[in-house]
Amino acid sequence: MAYWNLFLARYQQTHGGSFFGGGEWDCDGQLYLPQEGKSPLLVIFSTDPCGRSSVKSLRARTMVRLNKPYNLRVGPRNLVGGGISSVAGLVGKSMDFGFSEIKGRVITTDNKPFTKLVLGDLALRSALKERKWDKLEIRPGPQQDGWHMVEVSPNALEGLVKDSSPWVTDEIEQTTDFMSAEDKDVILQAGSAHFDAQMDAFLNLLRCARDAVTMWPTQD
Repeated sequence: MAYWNLFLARYQQTHGGSFFGGGEWDCDGQLYLPQEGKSPLLVIFSTDPCGRSSVKSLRARTMVRLNKPYNLRVGPRNLVGGGISSVAGLVGKSMDFGFSEIKGRVITTDNKPFTKLVLGDLALRSALKERKWDKLEIRPGPQQDGWHMVEVSPNALEGLVKDSSPWVTDEIEQTTDFMSAEDKDVILQAGSAHFDAQMDAFLNLLRCARDAVTMWPTQD
């Protein structure tokens, strides 16, 4: 079991913002990161039910304003990413729009011309290539005036605790309260170095998606 709250709190100490959460062992932390001139970023850890057990989940979100409703989902090619979308009107399955960086990703959208503009942003494509197992979703929020949620999350089939998850290292997975204070501090420093690098890249994907989708007016 990992100290997800603790690692997120340590991230806040070096990256700013405000942390909200319970104990070290909990997975309920939230990090609020202000963005100058733009909507803040919100990082959310949670423990979600999964059959008779549970899975540790991570999401990062922000909000943008678009002039027309828009839906986009980009996911890895697996049972989750390749499933039939529940959002009426979404079209497309395995599409790369001619961009090698996103070849093989499952993309669903209700506006292909605008999506080609969004994915034409090199920074976004590079971030998607680096975070090939993460999912990106953009969809209208409940507010009026064109507000949309932009969200990134790890592959739901893997969560955060599987051996194949890029978030998991021995230092993150094996930290315990039974260590000496000195050993625990060394392990936490190593775990934080890995966690911080993962979070930086994870939030970079979110920021790139935010910037790409707001670069042009939404087209019909």
